[in-house]
Amino acid sequence: MTIYVDTLIFTNIIIDYLLLILTAKILKINFRYSRAIIGAVAGGFSSLIILLPEMIFIFNLLVRISITLIIILTAFGFGSKRIFFKRTFMLFIISTSFSGIILFLLNIFKSDFIAINNSTVYINISPLMLIIFTTIAYAVLSVIDRLRIEKTELIHKICFLYKGSKYSFLSRYDTCCNVKEPFSGNEVIITESHLIDGINVSDGNYRLIPFNSLGGEGLIKGFLPDELYIDNEKIQRKVYIGVCENVLNGEVCSIFNYKNICE
Repeated sequence: MTIYVDTLIFTNIIIDYLLLILTAKILKINFRYSRAIIGAVAGGFSSLIILLPEMIFIFNLLVRISITLIIILTAFGFGSKRIFFKRTFMLFIISTSFSGIILFLLNIFKSDFIAINNSTVYINISPLMLIIFTTIAYAVLSVIDRLRIEKTELIHKICFLYKGSKYSFLSRYDTCCNVKEPFSGNEVIITESHLIDGINVSDGNYRLIPFNSLGGEGLIKGFLPDELYIDNEKIQRKVYIGVCENVLNGEVCSIFNYKNICE
């Protein structure tokens, strides 16, 4: 098969982007789509190894692991050793499974428009058809994600508007989270600052909110968003966003009391 480099890179950028999105959804990772795209681009250019002679198993495995490490670091950052290797392992398993499925289909249908070498997939189709298939795949993932979010789940999607900008992240339902703004008594959604990185809240719009349920005691800065949505439903009551630094650990660096806010 004749392999066109532009088609090879573009195809694998799309595939790697979808694999990264799937990894993020499985592990409930808060991430930026811009970084996921950069990670997918890195993966797309790494697909050039398909042009090399077929590698022995051990060397191919080491190369694939190294590429996966770079993609995860680019797309999601490092975090901690445990989180980093957990994400790397998940993406490695997903991409390996994807390659296995392609090989299975190749053996069954004897396809002449799909090639695989050094665990890299090349799909020889027109850019228009690739865009159509990608759009359909993304739409299916979006529908699955919407159906997955239910009120009874522990993980919820938080989205808010502030001064014309939109911010979104995942937050964990914590029944022990009873932090309130002391003067108004309004509920507070606690989030690590890196989840809303880039937001500019002037000092005059902050409220200092005491807490004693996040592994210690102290003060966090809270502000009122212009609009707040939880699981795509607009919240009419006033709820503060409380920003903390290196207090919450894990994949989901935000907590709130769903029952107090939404029921």
